[in-house]
Amino acid sequence: MKDIFKTLGFIVLGTIVIMSLTYGFGWFGVGYKKTVGKELKNADREVYEETNSFTKGKRQEIIKAYKEWNKCEDEQCKKGIENILSLSISDFNEDKFITDRKLLSWVKKVKY
Repeated sequence: MKDIFKTLGFIVLGTIVIMSLTYGFGWFGVGYKKTVGKELKNADREVYEETNSFTKGKRQEIIKAYKEWNKCEDEQCKKGIENILSLSISDFNEDKFITDRKLLSWVKKVKY
């Protein structure tokens, strides 16, 4: 019976020592950042992309680019605006946040 308690005590003590060493050397922090930390950052990003300020800013950027695109005379100017806007709105869900059909069709043409 004493041997069982002795063995169990060594196992618990060994586990505590190993956990203390990993905490002391920061190995837990690295593992946390690789797993839970990434998911927290991704969740924060998703929430930010749904905020009113982000969506209004993207809509304003799209409207400004559309007006500039309409003012362009040559094809090279239009292509440049399309390329810049395409990169800028690559992760923006235009179907959800743009209600004007004409603007939405232009955005889809530029983006895809």
